[in-house]
Amino acid sequence: MDQQIFKYFQNQIETTMVVGDAFTKPIANAAEKVTAALLAGNSIFSCGEQSAVLLAQLFSDYLALGFEIERPGFPALNINKIAENTTGAQRFSQALNTYARSADVLLVASAGENSPSLVSLIETAIEKDMSVVLLSAANDDLLAANLGYNDVHISTAEFSGQLAAAAQFQIIQCICALVDHQIFGGE
Repeated sequence: MDQQIFKYFQNQIETTMVVGDAFTKPIANAAEKVTAALLAGNSIFSCGEQSAVLLAQLFSDYLALGFEIERPGFPALNINKIAENTTGAQRFSQALNTYARSADVLLVASAGENSPSLVSLIETAIEKDMSVVLLSAANDDLLAANLGYNDVHISTAEFSGQLAAAAQFQIIQCICALVDHQIFGGE
């Protein structure tokens, strides 16, 4: 049992090292997009499916309620919560069409497998001239194919299962810390 525990935490540490090394530039780009949108008075939306639902909600909560510092909330809405009483592949797109506007930012966290609902959501965001930050996992090529030149794609496909979710969790925390730092300063 001790060996399994050690291996579990060793895998977490190795994942953290890869995330910190390989994703520095796209994480910084994502934080800059979110910061610029907030400073311009725009809103940030998030959405996820499967295990990534919680990650998307966490991202919105961190922005709306504060991450590491006490501060005023930012306009951040979780599409999963807005569309929780609706069904169908277009439920996320319908919510985004209702609440979002041009120049808002959408963060999509995917657990993999090209969710049709998330594909439609990204297409809607592109049509509305929003910026998209995609945290993708294995087999999300259709999600990535819809992104525009100025969108940000961070693929965690190299990690298996929960290590991909752990990587996305760390990425979300880093983006939120960078946004707080860019807007309010500090260390």
